[in-house]
Amino acid sequence: MKNFSVSIILLLSFITTFTSCDDDSIFHAQATTSNGVTTISGMRAGGLEKALFLRLSSVTSLVINDTIDSRDFATMRDKMPNLAYIDLSNATIAAYNGFEGSAGTRVYNYSANAIPEFAFYNPETSYGKFKLQGILLPKNLKSIRDYAFNHCGLSGIIEIPASVRDTIGRSAFSFCDGLISVKLSAVKYIGESAFQNCTNLSGTLTIPDSVFTIKPWAFAYCNNLSTVLLPATVSQIGNSAFNGCSGLFNVDPANASFSAINGVLFNVDQTMLVQFPAGKTGSYAVPATVGDIGPYAFANCTGLTSITIPAATYAIEDYAFSGCSGLVGAFPVSSGISSIGQNVFIDCSGITSFAVAPDNSLFSFANGVLIDASQFTIKRCVVSKSGAYIIPSDIMFIDNSAFSNCTSLTSVTIPETILSIGHRAFYNCTGLTSIYAKPTTPVDLTNSSTAFESVNTGKCTLYVPKGAKAAYQSAIGWKNFYNMVEN
Repeated sequence: MKNFSVSIILLLSFITTFTSCDDDSIFHAQATTSNGVTTISGMRAGGLEKALFLRLSSVTSLVINDTIDSRDFATMRDKMPNLAYIDLSNATIAAYNGFEGSAGTRVYNYSANAIPEFAFYNPETSYGKFKLQGILLPKNLKSIRDYAFNHCGLSGIIEIPASVRDTIGRSAFSFCDGLISVKLSAVKYIGESAFQNCTNLSGTLTIPDSVFTIKPWAFAYCNNLSTVLLPATVSQIGNSAFNGCSGLFNVDPANASFSAINGVLFNVDQTMLVQFPAGKTGSYAVPATVGDIGPYAFANCTGLTSITIPAATYAIEDYAFSGCSGLVGAFPVSSGISSIGQNVFIDCSGITSFAVAPDNSLFSFANGVLIDASQFTIKRCVVSKSGAYIIPSDIMFIDNSAFSNCTSLTSVTIPETILSIGHRAFYNCTGLTSIYAKPTTPVDLTNSSTAFESVNTGKCTLYVPKGAKAAYQSAIGWKNFYNMVEN
């Protein structure tokens, strides 16, 4: 009798413990499947995994009509390998603070009514949910957070609910190359790289008249668009926001910050050229009003064959013509140009010379190399240059990527005057067989360790001053050369 009583007590204790579980979704959630669509109802936030249990891997199309949180997005992303379609139109997203959400094992505070950070992109594996083809978003959604759909397989049209009036976050839809159209809601802020590399977006991209800020790279490489409509409200456009974007720009005349001429984007008074559409081809004459050619302004405009730059232009900013592989012949450096930024001519393999205006005393071109005389800096060597090159003895700086891809360059002499060598300065100079470094103390490459990236350091001999070999053998960037000779 005593043993029977103990058994009863233990059984009652087990039942009490089991039923007092604070997650009762295993008792009330219902999952029904009809015509291949699984519908969840009666589920508590965070209970999706338990609600489906053994069926997680078999679900391809899912409808959720209850409250969910970031834990459930992690389940959909990581534990439902065949999930392709999701209907959350009647779902509500609750806030969650913990370490079981979509951002990984760190404790994170997830907002309510927001597609959470990393919802379908795993930050630990760097993989997006490629099998996810379509999603209907909640009707009461307020924002889409950073990396939510990064590298997902979304295809067709994505429609942002009208309730989303806050943010489309950083890289929210980047690399979703199956999307062909996006219907934006009345958001205020489009984040950095939000739609970068959505290469199949086509037709007209209409920016809503609620948007104030478009961050850098937001629509970069959307190279199938035909038109980009900018409303009066947009006051900030980040660098490279439309880099490689094919669409012609059309700006509301009431916009106080920007304007467009023949599809080209400028600031409001046309003193700065902001973005040249990648879809435009042939020759182009920069308007006489332009003093500043902005960062990435012509980047990746592969159809651009020649450029005319007016005397009024004083600055060509970083990466302005990078990737313009269609530019051929002499690139004009007009009389007014006083500043040329970093990496301006990367991958411009067709440029064979620089035509420096006779009355421009700040720049010179000789022996295949463009020099900023006022800054004692080598700006760019033409890619076709071959043989040996002795850097002039008054040069103090070698710019980033100055000699990159000069594959026919066989030898270079670096004078004692050199103080700095930039990132990737000699990148992919695969033909180099000898480098003569004259400084007795190695140029510090701590912040530009890629200066000789892709140079064959096993075959290229580095000649250094007598007594300096030990210093070069221990110096960052220089110690990679196997053959080092004191000269």
